[in-house]
Amino acid sequence: MSWNALLFDVNAAAAEALARGKAKPTAAMLAEMRQVERWFVENLGATAVRPAKELYIRHAGNVMAVNQPLSGAAMLAGGVPAAEAFGTFGYHFDVRGGIAGLGSRAIAKGLKELSPLHPPLFNIGMQHALVKTVRNLAVISPASGFDGYACSAGRIIEFNVAVAQGVGIAAAIALSQNRLLADISNLEVCQVLDKRGLRSRVYGRSNTVAAVQLNDFERQMVA
Repeated sequence: MSWNALLFDVNAAAAEALARGKAKPTAAMLAEMRQVERWFVENLGATAVRPAKELYIRHAGNVMAVNQPLSGAAMLAGGVPAAEAFGTFGYHFDVRGGIAGLGSRAIAKGLKELSPLHPPLFNIGMQHALVKTVRNLAVISPASGFDGYACSAGRIIEFNVAVAQGVGIAAAIALSQNRLLADISNLEVCQVLDKRGLRSRVYGRSNTVAAVQLNDFERQMVA
């Protein structure tokens, strides 16, 4: 049995430290895991309990200077244009546990807190993963070029696998044509996928009202 429900509440600085520490549990986390282990043995009759050796860190910051950052508003607007999309992905803006200080900062700026946002259904590209300032570098992970709420949907592995497929094709184009990876467009990748009959169905949905609301909220929050 795999039990995926032991969550630790950490702030941004702690998450960054954990990420730089190869996602290894702290002494306090290991002590809590031993308590859980004891509970399984004493209450459920477990004979062996193996706690995780490394952590799944929900978010620990994003890279900067990518070709085109991907924002939550862009996701709500449907993502990249259909002609340039590798496929479509949808997920909640999952900020379970809240964002510390968000409500008080909004109130201080005279803003209303956001109403619940519907999960975006957006078309996938790769420009948020291609770094402009470092030659031939792509970052494909929850640490890609996400803005604001986008990191909560962009952290999902299925999304990043789809982006990675496009980056892999882009890398092949760059090598064969002696070009920089950051200069390869979404459209060029789509042309390869279409030629081989491998492009996934594209069905992104635009929610213009919600996209404008989120964009305005985030813009004012960082002003």
